[in-house]
Amino acid sequence: MKCIYCNAEDELTSSDIITYAITGAKVTKSFVCGTHNALTNKMYEIKFVDDLNFFRNHLGFSTRERKPIQYIADISVDGTEMHNVKISNRESLYAPKSVVAGFDDNGNKVLMAPMEKLDGISKGKATTVDISDVTLHKTITADSFLGFHAIHSIAKIAYEWYCYINNIEEYEEECKEIVDYILGKVDGDFVDVIIERNYYYAIDQMSEVGTNALFQYDDIDGYRYVVFDLWKTVAYRVRICKSLNNNARDAKSLFFGLYLYHVDGSKSKTAFGAVPLDSNKKPAFYTIRPQDINVDLWRVFVERIEKIMSTMVLSIRTLKREVDLLASRLKKYDAGKIDVARLLGFEDNNVVTTVDVICQIYLNKDKYDASKSFNQNLPIILNLDSDTIARTQEDKAAFLKSLVEMDREKSLSEYLWNGIGLFYEIYENEMNLVQQDKK
Repeated sequence: MKCIYCNAEDELTSSDIITYAITGAKVTKSFVCGTHNALTNKMYEIKFVDDLNFFRNHLGFSTRERKPIQYIADISVDGTEMHNVKISNRESLYAPKSVVAGFDDNGNKVLMAPMEKLDGISKGKATTVDISDVTLHKTITADSFLGFHAIHSIAKIAYEWYCYINNIEEYEEECKEIVDYILGKVDGDFVDVIIERNYYYAIDQMSEVGTNALFQYDDIDGYRYVVFDLWKTVAYRVRICKSLNNNARDAKSLFFGLYLYHVDGSKSKTAFGAVPLDSNKKPAFYTIRPQDINVDLWRVFVERIEKIMSTMVLSIRTLKREVDLLASRLKKYDAGKIDVARLLGFEDNNVVTTVDVICQIYLNKDKYDASKSFNQNLPIILNLDSDTIARTQEDKAAFLKSLVEMDREKSLSEYLWNGIGLFYEIYENEMNLVQQDKK
């Protein structure tokens, strides 16, 4: 095996083919030398990941040390505006381990923390604020998805995935152009964005928010492409090399093997088809250069991106992670170490949704069919039309009110343990079904 960028045979390192920070499904291979792994990481991958921290946090990703992803945002609290505040979750605002720091409109530093923490710092100048309603502001910038760092990172992911899926284990001359682009040796339009509605309609039926989807195909222009769909938001088309087929595109080439890498760490593959725009006379997809995307078109992508903040993927692995965290907090709640606010993560969406789901499952346990998978049962029990769940703010407020009432009546703990216990039984059953399928 040699480096797919330079054919070096020494010091090959394990490359995260899909950058670890944007996927739950680990895809690695040791076919990149240490020099080029470090080079691409420093040139653009670190900045690309940092620009996506807000979305990574909402998708439930964590650092390599299993800590919550931090991101920068603006907050409004009791009439005070704080800019460039570092946040990880609602607890980091409502019960910070240290002070929350930001800047006011004039660029002056502002600190927020429990008064006892500020007394020594402020020397009596601190004022109290009502933090019962903190509003967070985060601007979704096009540069995070369409800028230099994003586009070059996407090109790297597509090229390495192409080598991975085709068992290419050395640098090949036909890929010189895309390699030179990734390494910053040349400029060019190697990455464009699919803007065809039919494509997005089709991919929406096949994946859920947070999934990374990839496929390769040959187009009418004689080139081979890899399409990388990031989190079910923006689909990028990357030109890899000249087509290896004499017939650049025939009828069969419009049916692709679609590889899905899910946010919960699972992987799957399915068939994916595209209807040519005009037989074999035009490209398979309408595309546009990232720099040519106008405000109206970007607004369409923003609507897709915003679903990350309002949707929770309900796979059993994702829910298991959240239930484990809930169980840990519930033990502290039972021991009197934390109150109901901390138990519910200060109304964190994922925490509240997890409580809602497991309790709904418990209330409807008679409907659960243990011979079927979790995701086959869930739409029936929760009355959903997919494996994602979204609740309005009104629904959330009403549910939280009922939980607070149960806390007053000392019945909340039993209510939650019932849901947690049944979920663990379901999880164990699901793992047994998976093992049976493998035999």
